[in-house]
Amino acid sequence: LIAKPVSWKLVRTLGNGEHGGETVYSEDRPIADLPLEPGNYRIEARYGSVSAVKPVVLAKGQHLSLTFVFNVGGLRTLSTLGNEPLPRRVRAVHRAYAINGRRSGRLIATSDRQGGLMRLGAGTYRLESEIEPGNTVTHTEVTIKPGILTSLNLDHQAGIAVISAPERVPWSVSSKDKNWRRSGVGPGMLTLAPGRYTYVDGKQTRTVIIVISRTPRLAGAA
Repeated sequence: LIAKPVSWKLVRTLGNGEHGGETVYSEDRPIADLPLEPGNYRIEARYGSVSAVKPVVLAKGQHLSLTFVFNVGGLRTLSTLGNEPLPRRVRAVHRAYAINGRRSGRLIATSDRQGGLMRLGAGTYRLESEIEPGNTVTHTEVTIKPGILTSLNLDHQAGIAVISAPERVPWSVSSKDKNWRRSGVGPGMLTLAPGRYTYVDGKQTRTVIIVISRTPRLAGAA
């Protein structure tokens, strides 16, 4: 279910083989049998967001066999709005941040597809879902186990603001409390966290109250 070609390359190096060198082979197959000249090499392999590097020394007449084991699991993500599917005009971006290990706090993988699959090394992650366009973000923690596919649904408690401005008329929506502002031209749609917003276009200024809506509906400027 989470199978994917392993991307790897073989680099001939000088010295200890940690840096630089000439790539002599690159492939996306999990197995290869190569005739090589004796010397120093570095093998770089990657599966999903996990990589492995191993320097090797090949002697004359030697047949060297190496195996890489990746502790990788799969994370399938889906976002909803008020426990219902997202409107067609918006999208969810999912980001996985490492919580433990040497990459703690770093962004490891991103997916902007509903039901998209991220391949992550075993460990604990902070998974964030941001709906665009808009300002609503939700998050959770998830533990990835080797060889296991985990599916998560992140629900946003937010409202839909439909902008019915005429064609070519600029507008803006802002929130002082949230220190947030978004502008556009003509008709549009925003997914907004509950709160008080100010809508401005070429003809009017008005206050809009965004409430949590289980079913996407008009909740904004008209």
